[in-house]
Amino acid sequence: MREARQPGRSRGFRAVVPTTAWAGLVGEGVRTRHRARQRLLRQGDPGGWTLLCLSGRLAVRYAEPDGREIMLAVRGPGDVVGEFSERDGRPRSATVAAIEPGITVRLPERRFGELVRRFGIDTQLNGYILGKLRESAAHAWRMAHHPTATRLADLLETLVAAAGPDHPAPHRISLSQQELAEALGLARSAVTPVLAEWKARGLIRVGRGRLEIVDLAGISGTDVSSSGQNRP
Repeated sequence: MREARQPGRSRGFRAVVPTTAWAGLVGEGVRTRHRARQRLLRQGDPGGWTLLCLSGRLAVRYAEPDGREIMLAVRGPGDVVGEFSERDGRPRSATVAAIEPGITVRLPERRFGELVRRFGIDTQLNGYILGKLRESAAHAWRMAHHPTATRLADLLETLVAAAGPDHPAPHRISLSQQELAEALGLARSAVTPVLAEWKARGLIRVGRGRLEIVDLAGISGTDVSSSGQNRP
């Protein structure tokens, strides 16, 4: 799930295509504002739309039939979501929900495909999709083998990176402790001691339904204590 952050530069699909191509895609779609926690795409639904993210971070989540969810990825400005259904015509493989208020552009899947071919960016799109698949493999390994503190630090670093260069407060995360735990497939009791330790060390500030990162480098380099071990 981790992605390097390059301040002042575009990211995601926008970073690998010509500026004119990205502008052309955006100009052909319908801009839609979304609120925090709003579901933009639902797992299992048929395709129909591809979304371009202009602002705000998005959570990509997979759910089991019993309702348990896990966060597969975080997307942000410059990213494309929902393009898998455009490629294979199958139902949505995951749910995409807004972490915070933002703006997306909706394009009919067929129109998105037509524009990709017109702008000659099919190779870039294939590379972008393959990058997502490679990212998911590394994410699966970390989820299975890394302790809780490391997984939580990785998630926070990913959230900051996904904010993009124009975000007014990339270190402010609008997720509760319960939501952070669910994102990692854990019980809240597994992440609470880690967050409490980081708060005591001045690395984070915790509020109602949100968290603010004070020292990202400190979190990323923190030692794993007994509170950071994996728990069901």
